Amino acid sequence: MGAHSGTPEISIIIPSHVGTARQAALLDETLHTVDRQAFDAFEVIVVDDGSPLPVHRIVARHRAATTVRRTNGGSASARNTGIAASRGARLVFLDGDDHLLPGALATGVRQLDAHPDCGFVVGGREEMTFEGEPVPWGVAAPPQTSNLYHTLLAFDWYIIPPSSCMFRREVVDAVGGFRNPWGADDLDFYLRIAHRFAGFCYASPAVTRYRRYSASSSRDGERMLHSIRAVYQRQWRVVQGDPAGEAAYARGLARLTDIFKDCLVENVVDRVRASEWTRAFRSVRLLLTESPERTGTALSRLLRRPVGTPS
Repeated sequence: MGAHSGTPEISIIIPSHVGTARQAALLDETLHTVDRQAFDAFEVIVVDDGSPLPVHRIVARHRAATTVRRTNGGSASARNTGIAASRGARLVFLDGDDHLLPGALATGVRQLDAHPDCGFVVGGREEMTFEGEPVPWGVAAPPQTSNLYHTLLAFDWYIIPPSSCMFRREVVDAVGGFRNPWGADDLDFYLRIAHRFAGFCYASPAVTRYRRYSASSSRDGERMLHSIRAVYQRQWRVVQGDPAGEAAYARGLARLTDIFKDCLVENVVDRVRASEWTRAFRSVRLLLTESPERTGTALSRLLRRPVGTPS
């Protein structure tokens, strides 16, 4: 397999921290979807972010793929490592449990070429369950606008997963890559790019398949509340004095705050049931500060099912 012998047109960057056999299998599955692309001029940079399991053995089996090993530092800095190691004029950020759909790379290149005024393009997505099965719900199409900044800031719509996008390298370089606001690094990146560059959205064909995780408790409410507030604080100076921007800012921050307060409820319930008392106490204390009424919600859920009973 190995790396692409010529200069690739596209660099696919995959941050990866593989600690279980299941995660290893998902990464292998993701790379198989890249192998099946008809477009040839690409490279895959898998950034092994301090994995306990040997990522390079998985990567070596796949087309045009190489591994960059680094000390664990999180997905934002891992993606920056991948950007620095890559050579393509166009960049795709693929998570190690999602899929590229057939024709994704060729479609992204075609759309970028057709819209030279845009710094990035966003395609449609499909979704699957955690187990990889089809989902019973529909997926909203991307918005029909090239100015995505207010749309993203208001959280009226969100780019998910990152592999639905293809970026010009100069656009990523212009904003300095990813920053690490402790969990909302994708949102921070999209906002900085969308404020400076137009993006073309298209619903068909879909280019990626996103793996859904069923429980909101998979998100750390405390960390995400801290993170989204840091992201929005950085955006305030951008929108201050602009009524439309300020309204989008207020709407998006309120929506995301509500989402992650609900995650905090799930964190409390799961940590109490798992007898993780130190983490549970910290979550309860924060929830009392953030939303006393949600503390009652957490308590009622716990009373419906005894401690030690699986969720």
